[in-house]
Amino acid sequence: MRKITWILIFEILFAITIFSLPIYISVQNGISEEYTINVKSWSEEFWDSLIKMWGVYPTRPIYMMIAKGNFGPEMGFTVSYPDSFRVLVDLNFPSQTRATVAHELMHVFQFAWIKRYHHLMPLWVMEGLATWYGGKEGTYTSPLGENPFLFWSVDPLKLKNYPNNEEAKGEYYAEVYALFNAMDEKCNFEKKLPVILNDVRNGKSWEESFSDVIGENFNEFYSKWRRENLFFISLKFASFWGIWTGLPLILIVLFLLKRNKRGKNKERIDDITSLEQKYGKDYWKGGDS
Repeated sequence: MRKITWILIFEILFAITIFSLPIYISVQNGISEEYTINVKSWSEEFWDSLIKMWGVYPTRPIYMMIAKGNFGPEMGFTVSYPDSFRVLVDLNFPSQTRATVAHELMHVFQFAWIKRYHHLMPLWVMEGLATWYGGKEGTYTSPLGENPFLFWSVDPLKLKNYPNNEEAKGEYYAEVYALFNAMDEKCNFEKKLPVILNDVRNGKSWEESFSDVIGENFNEFYSKWRRENLFFISLKFASFWGIWTGLPLILIVLFLLKRNKRGKNKERIDDITSLEQKYGKDYWKGGDS
């Protein structure tokens, strides 16, 4: 009986904490306080689904700052401190603010899960899940690039740290976003993420856990995914440059044909002139001359 009582007390306290989110939202000087209303509403909306997926509750307070800055393709970031989480949301991309809030809250739960279960999470998994969740809950304009050389040089699975320039970093986010959307189509992360996390806690690698839910070897799936995307990006790249290089070539050919035609006409006029000089002025009109 005593054990049941303590369980009920725990459940009541847990329920209370869920309804009182530990998120404190502030805005940068000069930014309207109205943004806090939307961000708070979105955070409450995402909170329940994130708890279901991760099975953890972030007990440290979350201090979220809404600001305008030049953060490049990241659009925000989250830092885990011993006593709190610090989140920055960039307003320079207003159409993607909701997605950014979802993305950063996903990072909060990732850090909470890592701390609780002491399992490392590769960078590509952290950013892949965060971009997938951000795109699922909001709007991302993050398509794969049109440069096959950049696509080939940025391989998310081989990077332990972020790429060291903005262009490559933007490509990195686009690639993991597209990759995790492709996997989501095969497994539905919202339902299968708890299964993946349980497998990892039981000793499987992330690649092995993904293999189980997508129904095929992850490394083979990834290699095939990269080959197909490289082909389409290369085709797009060739088509784009084909227009810009092909059009001048066509114009040059037309110019040469026209010039050649003028040359033939000139030769014909010269021939008629010489014949007129020899046979008479009206030679060109025909006849028996």
